[in-house]
Amino acid sequence: MMIALMCAPVAAPAISNAQAPDSPKEQAQDFVHDVLGALFRPNWNLFAHGGFATNDRFLLEQAVNPADGQRSLESAHGYNVGIGAGADILVRMGIRASYTFTSSNLKFRTDNGDGSDLLDVSDVGNVMTHTASLEVMRYMLPSRSAFTPYGTLGIQATWWALDQKSPLVTSGGASTQFSASPLFAFGVQFKATEKWSGRLEASLASGHNPFTGKSAFRSLAGPTIDEPTSVGRTDYRFAAVYHFSRQKKLTEMAPVANK
Repeated sequence: MMIALMCAPVAAPAISNAQAPDSPKEQAQDFVHDVLGALFRPNWNLFAHGGFATNDRFLLEQAVNPADGQRSLESAHGYNVGIGAGADILVRMGIRASYTFTSSNLKFRTDNGDGSDLLDVSDVGNVMTHTASLEVMRYMLPSRSAFTPYGTLGIQATWWALDQKSPLVTSGGASTQFSASPLFAFGVQFKATEKWSGRLEASLASGHNPFTGKSAFRSLAGPTIDEPTSVGRTDYRFAAVYHFSRQKKLTEMAPVANK
């Protein structure tokens, strides 16, 4: 009886803090079992996201009349929507794959440094992207905590499309431009209910400028002065995440030996 009473305080916390068999582990001891095996357990989630996007300047051009100065081809703040799926492979690490669509209006803005709007032209077309991405996620706290910051690193493939509304820009016979590039994101995840979480994040990437190259989109507003080979994009978004399972802890007390 004394032995059972002495062992009970030790055995009970050990079992109460043990993770359920389907839960991700803190550290991978065996790659096949702990990492790849996690993909075949109910650690998956689905999510939908939406927000707004910004792009860097595409081109800097000289006005047809050089005395008028210069203007840049830019995109206004656009919107993004998308869906994806992810999995928690370790307590603080996960993976996710997603698709995102963005659309932004193109505009010309005077770039003389004097506040002039002489060369401004708005709504000359729509530039759109279809992006497929794959990322590794690293959480600061366990992924199923009530609140945890996180960061991601991954790769994305982007297809650009142009809907021209003005003769000042044209697809030039190239209906779609392709770009592959790295990306990273950072944000916070918060638990709303047992099955639902929310994420607020910013995603940054830089890829091939669709207005450069042999079959690129073209701007006919004047001679080009600066034509960056890459253009950056930042997506700010909110995601609603549905978890197929939540991390459980076994709460059964250790059996006490009979007298």
